[in-house]
Amino acid sequence: MKSGIKTSLRMRALLLVIPALIYFLIFAIYPMIENVILTFETQNSSGAYIFAGLKNYYLLFNTPHLGRIFYNSLLYTFVVPVVDVALSIPLANFLKNLKKSYLFPLILLPSFVPLVTGATMWILMLNPFYGISYFILRKDLFTSVWSIIIIDIWSSIPLATVMIYSGLNGIPKSIDEAAYMDGITGLKKLVNIDLPYIKYQILAAFVLMLIYGSFTFDPIYASLSLSPPFATTDLSFFSYQLFFTGNIGFSAVLMTLMSLFSTAVAIIFVKLTLSSSRSSGRIRFKRLPNRMMPLKLQWFLTILYIIFFLIPFLWLILESLKTNAEIFDIPPLIIPKIVTAQHYISSIFKGAPYYITSLVVSILGSLLALIIGIPAAYSVARHKIGGLKFIGLVLFIYSIPLVILMIPDYSILNDLHTINSWLGLIIVYPVMVMPIVIWMLYNFYIGFPKYYDEASYMDGMGFFKSFFKTIIPLSYDGIFVAFLYAFIFAWGALIFPLAFTYSPYNMSILSPSGAQTLTIFIGSSIGHEAIDYGLLSAASVVSIIPAVIISILVRSKLDKVWRGSGIK
Repeated sequence: MKSGIKTSLRMRALLLVIPALIYFLIFAIYPMIENVILTFETQNSSGAYIFAGLKNYYLLFNTPHLGRIFYNSLLYTFVVPVVDVALSIPLANFLKNLKKSYLFPLILLPSFVPLVTGATMWILMLNPFYGISYFILRKDLFTSVWSIIIIDIWSSIPLATVMIYSGLNGIPKSIDEAAYMDGITGLKKLVNIDLPYIKYQILAAFVLMLIYGSFTFDPIYASLSLSPPFATTDLSFFSYQLFFTGNIGFSAVLMTLMSLFSTAVAIIFVKLTLSSSRSSGRIRFKRLPNRMMPLKLQWFLTILYIIFFLIPFLWLILESLKTNAEIFDIPPLIIPKIVTAQHYISSIFKGAPYYITSLVVSILGSLLALIIGIPAAYSVARHKIGGLKFIGLVLFIYSIPLVILMIPDYSILNDLHTINSWLGLIIVYPVMVMPIVIWMLYNFYIGFPKYYDEASYMDGMGFFKSFFKTIIPLSYDGIFVAFLYAFIFAWGALIFPLAFTYSPYNMSILSPSGAQTLTIFIGSSIGHEAIDYGLLSAASVVSIIPAVIISILVRSKLDKVWRGSGIK
């Protein structure tokens, strides 16, 4: 009898997972397969696809500058994760020791800001004539790949730090107590006990940063007009350029190569993420300092990190408050003599269609991701539907670069007649944000007390009524944080709006058209000759307002949701 009830519950739970699985098959798995097919095809004069054999693959050996593009990609791929992890470990340890929750909003802010906005901040700050760079180098740093690497590191260190901090914070107290009893502390404890215990979190952070660095897009797009041709271009951005110049087959070849690489890396990431940490207990490095670093020194070093994170924001705000004359002062004027709101007024009037679109599609796309993702996360965590295989698929989709999905998803939206519309973006945004929603809520529900389900059944509720009337209302904490994360991902999206839209919202309620977002408004404002620095600065400041609010809202709930403590 019990076996039959359990089977019945699992069948009902399966129904909660099916919508997410279908969505992923259509908008993520199918596009990866379709890319492989497109590599063997080309378009004829009428636009029809015809078989081309290996012609597109031959272009790998006959395309000028492709060697430079591969070199840039490799540099982004390996420099960013090494630096990220090396800098994140000490910062995570400082945060654990200082125990000040108000530090998290300051540190998390760069990872919540749209990456195109982050790139814009650095471009303005490092301008050789009108930025801080005038006082230091007087050299345009955006002529080399190192400018992109700096932006990538700045925006990705917070995520790596959170992953490592969550691992350090999850070390059982018994291990800390045993180390104390053995007289092991400070750097000696960190290297010999703490880091080995969280080695899988560190490796997962490294692999995720590897993926992050491998497929840089937004900073390249924002700084493209400031750099010599192909100086900073990587494979993902070059694939995008090929797509929009009509070379679909060769673009698909590069995307397939990226898919193979990202699949291999994603498999490693999934295995590491789902692995359990174990410490060997052996002391390998005996000559390390066996005392705690003074708290004042930890504070000093943490403040240096915070300065690195926040100084671009400060420069951006100061720039947005200057008059046009003050912006172009040489040497640069750091503090404005005349504070003006002119640029904010201008950005609101000129950017209104973009602001409205970003707000609407980010909210609705995130809600759609929650509607599909919440039932799936609960069903997998509570009833083991799909188990770690489904979670592995979710993490795999989370780790693949979005540019890989661009061509087939464009065809799907085109068939649905939703190109350049809010609906089109709302439909595809969940493929970008739903993996993080499911992963976070899966961790949340793993620690969710079972007696809530049992009490519901005892009260005569069925499976679905229990889920909607009991589980969801008690999950608001986790759902709220998952929504905020989904929203901030959607708010900062650039590749999908670039690929699937071509004009701004026409401000019509009865016959709306156009769906370009705020990230396009900011990214396309930078050109060779004429840049409205004031407008660009003000629009960028407006774009970070959600990031500031969200980084404050999630600071007290972040660790709980990431580590899956559920309700206590």
